[in-house]
Amino acid sequence: MLMYVIAILFAWWVMLPIKWDKFLQHPRGPQAVLLRVLLAVALGSSLARFLLEYAGFAQRLKFLFS
Repeated sequence: MLMYVIAILFAWWVMLPIKWDKFLQHPRGPQAVLLRVLLAVALGSSLARFLLEYAGFAQRLKFLFS
């Protein structure tokens, strides 16, 4: 759970320098903020799932060669 929160915060931080006014008409509006939150959650959860699966695979890898 903590990994998901950290990954979502990381995704939010990564998306901060994006110039949203080039993509959206009202980049400060509530719909644009909701879009950024949903994108951060989607990207962050995908990143966390990847990292957790990678860590699990790395732990199981030692059983493959023993």
